[in-house]
Amino acid sequence: METPKEYHYTYYSYEEWGRGYIGSRTCKCLPENDVRYFGSFRDKTFKPTQKIILKSDYATREEAYADEIILQEHYKVAKNPHFANRAYQTSTKFCLSKEERIKTAKKSAETSKNRGAGIFGMSKQDIIEAGKKGGARTYELGVGLWGIPPEERSKMSKETGKKTYELKIGIHGRTKEQMTEDGRKGGRNACKVINAQRWECCETGYVSTPAGVVRYQKLRGIDTSKSNRRRIS
Repeated sequence: METPKEYHYTYYSYEEWGRGYIGSRTCKCLPENDVRYFGSFRDKTFKPTQKIILKSDYATREEAYADEIILQEHYKVAKNPHFANRAYQTSTKFCLSKEERIKTAKKSAETSKNRGAGIFGMSKQDIIEAGKKGGARTYELGVGLWGIPPEERSKMSKETGKKTYELKIGIHGRTKEQMTEDGRKGGRNACKVINAQRWECCETGYVSTPAGVVRYQKLRGIDTSKSNRRRIS
């Protein structure tokens, strides 16, 4: 009888607008189908509904453990109030002292970074895409967030909001000055994106930024409705 294949992966599970959890897992199904598992956390107040598969092509469980250790050390999960982890992964099946664990994690991190492998081989876009795929899969199967009745989701959202306020994390962990600066940065980034767009006047073929084309049309008495201009890049 053929033994079912085992898959090893690292993941980040999280509450919508709340805390997160970093871990590793071995399962008998494809990682993207392991949608009902969100972690082995002990914090009963942590109620994740989403999960991102960070990496799923490990050859052994030990490799997944190693990346889990790297991530947990990097984000200081046992001290960081954003995370539901209350302890660090301490071994790859063997008992390691704290010093050995840190040394092993740093060595593995340096090797992975130099090779552009593991977590270091993922771009921000890769992580976003992984999140989208995980979200679509949970929606299809009606599990996680999509398996919770609207009333319960509303209750969870209120509890999460209260918790983030108490812990002073997320938006509640920022000062007024930080929020103002974040707003300015967001505005500058939005301007860069908008000004990088090129639009064309459908009547004359004039090309400029969105606002530039509208100004051009107004000055010449050309209809400024959106149907009279088109985006070309």
